[in-house]
Amino acid sequence: MFNTSRASSSLMASSFVNSTDGGFADPLARPGGFSEVDPWSESATPTRIASPGSAIAVAPAVPDVGKAATTNGFSALDAFIEDPPMMYISVMEQLDPSHSGEVSLPAIQRMLATAGLPASTVEKIVHITGKDKSLLKRKDVFTTLAFIALAQSNADADLTLVALDAAVGSLPRPRVEVQQPPSSAEPAASPVRPPPPAHVSSTFSPWDTAPRYAAPGTDTYNTETNGHGYSSNPTNGANPDAEAERGYWRRLETVEVGLVSEKEGWFLQKYRVVSDKRPDALSRRYSDFVWLHHTLLQRYPFRLLPVLPPKRLNPDVVFLEQRRKGLQRFLNAVVNHPVIRDDGALNVFMTELNFEAWRKRVKVSTEEESASKRLTPAQEMSIPGDLDAKLQVLHDRIPGLISSYQKMVTLAERELQRLHMSAAEATRFAVSLQAVAEDMPGACHRCVPGGKCCDLCQGTGRGLGAVGDGWSRLAEQRERETEMVANAIEALKSQRDLYIAFRDLFVRHERLSRDNVDALRKNVEWRQGKIEGLRSAQKPGWEEEVHKHVSAIEQDNSTISNLLARRVFIRACMWHELAVVLHSRQAAQATLGWRAWVAGEAAAASAEATAWERLGQELESMPLE
Repeated sequence: MFNTSRASSSLMASSFVNSTDGGFADPLARPGGFSEVDPWSESATPTRIASPGSAIAVAPAVPDVGKAATTNGFSALDAFIEDPPMMYISVMEQLDPSHSGEVSLPAIQRMLATAGLPASTVEKIVHITGKDKSLLKRKDVFTTLAFIALAQSNADADLTLVALDAAVGSLPRPRVEVQQPPSSAEPAASPVRPPPPAHVSSTFSPWDTAPRYAAPGTDTYNTETNGHGYSSNPTNGANPDAEAERGYWRRLETVEVGLVSEKEGWFLQKYRVVSDKRPDALSRRYSDFVWLHHTLLQRYPFRLLPVLPPKRLNPDVVFLEQRRKGLQRFLNAVVNHPVIRDDGALNVFMTELNFEAWRKRVKVSTEEESASKRLTPAQEMSIPGDLDAKLQVLHDRIPGLISSYQKMVTLAERELQRLHMSAAEATRFAVSLQAVAEDMPGACHRCVPGGKCCDLCQGTGRGLGAVGDGWSRLAEQRERETEMVANAIEALKSQRDLYIAFRDLFVRHERLSRDNVDALRKNVEWRQGKIEGLRSAQKPGWEEEVHKHVSAIEQDNSTISNLLARRVFIRACMWHELAVVLHSRQAAQATLGWRAWVAGEAAAASAEATAWERLGQELESMPLE
């Protein structure tokens, strides 16, 4: 059994735990890995904190508009943005359909462009509500709408928080439209999933040696190489389970988990679960996910099961969004696992409309799968004799793999933050350029009452307006790029979760695979010796005593037989998870994830280059003198 003591430190000792000190150490600033970083944390990567001797200055945080209003005594404005009109909430929901609680600055600029306000007014509003921010919170958006209403009602209004607080009680309804970003001329490439094969067996058993799919001709795997020197047909030997999983990524079920805006009670968040292969949209609570995870863990202790994201009291919108993504990764992993996807409890979770009532009505069995499944002699013979050595190799390398993927997640999250900031800065460029393009012609000495405006200044103003439009297009392109990078981060986290799940599988294996076979065998030997002694002595009542010992021996032998069968079944499970699940997932997820990211980056670079070239062509007609 894979229960021998390890020469290296235990996986639990090398796991990532939360730091106990007061600060947050930068994981990439240390050569020693991630001993103080929690890989299960779904929170965004914290900002790097400069060391005392560092030359990097940390910019002070800009206070939230609502908090600033409270601090400065803007009681009316503070009450207004805490309880805004329904129209404001409707606009926020259109700007933020995913209920993340944040809106990008380019989206705010597109909304401001529909308000019919002068460019200088738009610049002032952006400076007040979006200063030094790449993403605006709900209060910032509500304050922006209030400023729009104030500017539309009075063109000469003083655009300050003091003036807004004084006028908040008489503000009209702001006239704005929410516009979606225009589609890119060259959208980012994404992996196209071909149609599923003609027939997929719904009663597949992981121990069945028959081919899983009845239409083998639908698998278009290249049996040699893929043209780049990478073998796409690894030699797995005669492993029917591995053959059945070939091309699994073509048949994936995709599950989306979304936040439901209405909460149950004061704090219970609900989630909307939608699958591309199931008819109904379902409503689930976090406790339902916990129940499913607990049930699957008891039924399949020796299978790869991703961990659930954590629970937190009074969570903020950022935590809820990260937890939503974690729940989505969990569901997509279990519904596509070759064994767990056929589980009855999972099927009910993914189909039952009134799941809470079903849980109260039905008592679900949590019997371990080894109690109801048996292996054939051929399946037992397929388990390699050096399985322990194979598992030990992975066991020794998993901490390093997890650490490397966690570092890549950290770096990708920082790249996402830079992209958000870059899109916001491009928007600020566009807003300021539009203001200059609007005011510059009027600043010419020839543009006086009764005089003729200067053609040179008007042409320059139009050229600067074109530059502003170009920066707006760049901001929109970079906003689209943030979505691509966010998807890449989820792909990296899915790969990281795969290794973390196997690390936890090793821990469960150490704890749950132990049995008392040796003790039972000693007990049987003792009883057999006792029987021989009773028969030789033949004291009164010895036959009854012998009968009791014989019955106990039969019961112990039956238990030993079941436990030995469980041992073999556990080894078969570990081999299946290693050779079929992990082996196929780690390759396909890494390849597809990086293909999508590289294709997206190439398309984004091409689109940005096209935007610059278009702007350069427009500026050819901009006058010089």
